Order: sequence, then C-alpha cells, then structure tokens
Amino acid sequence: MAGEMNYRLDFWIENKYRLQTQYERNRKKFYKILDLMTRKFEGLLEASGCNAQVKGRIKSFDALYRKLLQKSQKDSIEFPFDYITDVVGMRIVVPFLEDLNSVEKLIRDHFEIADTKYKSRELSIREFGYDSIHLLIKLPEEITKKIKNTQNMKIEIQLRTILQDAWAEVEHELIYKTSIDKVEDTIRRKMIAVNATLSLGDTIFQEIRDYQRRRYRDIQERHKKLMDKVSTIPEKMGKLKEPAQPIEVERIETPAEEPKKKFASVNTADTKDKHQLNDLLVEAMNAHLENRLTDAVGLYTQLILVSPNHFIYNHRGLVYFTLSEYNKAISDFSKAIEIEPRDIRVYTNRGLAFRMLKRYDDSLRDFNRSLELNPLWPDTFYGRSLTYYDLGDIQHALEDCDKAISLKPDFKQAQRFKQFILNQQMK
Repeated sequence: MAGEMNYRLDFWIENKYRLQTQYERNRKKFYKILDLMTRKFEGLLEASGCNAQVKGRIKSFDALYRKLLQKSQKDSIEFPFDYITDVVGMRIVVPFLEDLNSVEKLIRDHFEIADTKYKSRELSIREFGYDSIHLLIKLPEEITKKIKNTQNMKIEIQLRTILQDAWAEVEHELIYKTSIDKVEDTIRRKMIAVNATLSLGDTIFQEIRDYQRRRYRDIQERHKKLMDKVSTIPEKMGKLKEPAQPIEVERIETPAEEPKKKFASVNTADTKDKHQLNDLLVEAMNAHLENRLTDAVGLYTQLILVSPNHFIYNHRGLVYFTLSEYNKAISDFSKAIEIEPRDIRVYTNRGLAFRMLKRYDDSLRDFNRSLELNPLWPDTFYGRSLTYYDLGDIQHALEDCDKAISLKPDFKQAQRFKQFILNQQMK
C-alpha cells in the first residue's frame, strides 16, 4: 500500500536514538513487571512444594537493538517492545529433570501460553547447545491492569536444570559474547564433550533420585512393620503377647546391583578396596531389607572381620533381634556403643532388647541415656512408654506416649497405644 511506513532494517538504523529514548522511558515499567512476575512465580512454586530458583533480567538496550536489527531484516517491526518477546526474561532453575515437567505443567495451568520451544529438539546430532524449555507467556490480567500499555506484551520463561543452567551461562560467555564467527573444530569437540558430560550428569542424578525414592519407600514400609510389632499391646506386669522389634535405622544407600542369593567369602586382603567394602555393605543391607536374615548375618559378619564399626554391629544386632536371638543382639549393640558411645539409636535398640528379656532396669537405663543424648527422639519415648506399661507404671507410660506424639504427630503406633491406655483406664 502506498505511503505505508516500512519499519525494517534501514528505519531502525536511522532511528536508534529514538528507540533508546523509548527504552529508557519504559525501563521502570520493565522492572516492575519483572518484580511482580518473580513474586507470582515464587508463590506458585512454594505452594506446589517445588524446590526451584527464580531468576530474571531485563534485556540491555544494546542486546535488544542487535536483535531488532537482525529480525527487521525480514520483518517490518512497528512495536519492538511487543515484537521482541524476551525484553523481560525469566528463568526457573530446578535440581532434577523430572522437576522440569512439573514446573512446565504448573505454568501451563496458571498462564496463557503463546508459544513453546524445546531447544534440544532444534539441534542436530552434530550440533551442540544448551538444553532448555522456553515458554512464551502472555502477561496475566492482574498485572496488565496495574501497568499501563502492557496488554500485548509477552515474556519468555526458560526452564532448566542446575547443570543445564551452568552450561548455558558458560557457553554464553565463550561463544555468544565473542566476536569469533566460527568455532574451531578443536574447541567444538571440547564443548560437545562437556555438554555430553553434563547431560549424562542430569540423567544420573535423576536415576539416583528415583532409586533413593524407591529405597526410602522400602525402608519406610519395613520400619512400619517393625514398629507395628513393637506396638503389640503388652499385657500388664511384663506379660508380653508378642516380641517387640527394635527401631530400625533409616538409611538411604547408593544404587547397586541386585544382591546375589549366594555370597562368597571375602578375602581380607581384597577388602582394603573401599569400593568392594561398600558393595558388600549394600549387599548386606539389601539382604536385611529383603528379610534374608541368614544371608544378612553372614555378610555383616564378614564386614566386621575386616572393618568393624558401630554401624555394622548395630545392624547385625538388628538382624539378631528379628531372629529373637536377644542376647546376641545385646552383645552387638554393646560393642557398637563401645565404639560410638553417643549414638542414641543403639541405646534405644539395646533398651528394646533388654525389655524382651524383661531386664526392665537395664532397659530404662538405656532409654534414659538415649534421651540424655537427644531429648527429641520420639521412638525412644515410645519404647520407654511400653516398658513403663510392662512395669504397671501407667502414668509414666501415658506421659511418654504423649511426648512421642508431640514430637511426631503422625506416630500412629503411639496414638493407638495411648488410646489403648485411656480405654483401659475407663474400664
């Protein structure tokens, strides 16, 4: 159409200072948008329980101008602050790959999405570059009402893991900001190697997290079963209906291969290798967790022969306890205490073992020592509560039960035991 203004490259070369004046006039508005959006994202992420860091920046005028000149070679751009969609840019950085999907869904649920780009999909197998999810969102109405002339404005949200973000920052300095047009092959190969290493790191971190989650669920389930056995309501004056079980140490191990059903004896000379010892420990823990108790005793015994420590003695004691070999359990717990006299869990476990043998004075002595070291351990209060009940001391049993529940409000076994005591008192 005749007389139509052409806002292409030549126009913006001639009107650079006019654009810069507009930029400076709008700078406060950009920072206001950034502040409001940062608060909104932080609130959403906190409410969702997502561990993420929100970053933001305002594009510098020089960077904006360079991008405008590049884009205006093809398009006529009348309103550059609406056309350049990353004038206000934000980045949400998360620890793990799975968190990217969670945050992307959160954003899609709360904002209108104008465009989505998955950067890794734009690269060929021979190219390198940062992996990132870019979401172009329209400003929410609550913000456009507060800030005039922003109804057509969009902002770019980048989602990255911590490693992806580290790569992008360094690559930006080494490649994007340099005046070198072509990356030399030697440098390119090095960059590809680093990129591949970081990508592998993200994958491995996610695998470890998945493994830990599965292991934690397994340990929680085993601990629940043990505590349910501990919580068998005892009869008065020391007559127990069923054996109690000690509090198992909750521990999350590193990923390992499935343990073999048969285990070979360990050569003492070979076990100087820490990796071999760690593998043997994980195998012993797995055997214990899977209730292969004979295997677990054998594996823990081999470890004790070559590298005795209080942790292994405590765990072998737990296995002996499960096997109802209470004197052996007490012997192992005592050796663990000799090595590390400040581990409250071992005192609690030995206290439960003494209780099974109706050695109540010794049992209370261990529970008291555990609470001296840490007066905030709910399992110890609960174990002592059961012991007081065995002795017929209902008042102290109820007091300790209340303390256990106060420290751990979701302590179901303690809640049931308290209700049992109250019901008994009402009869």
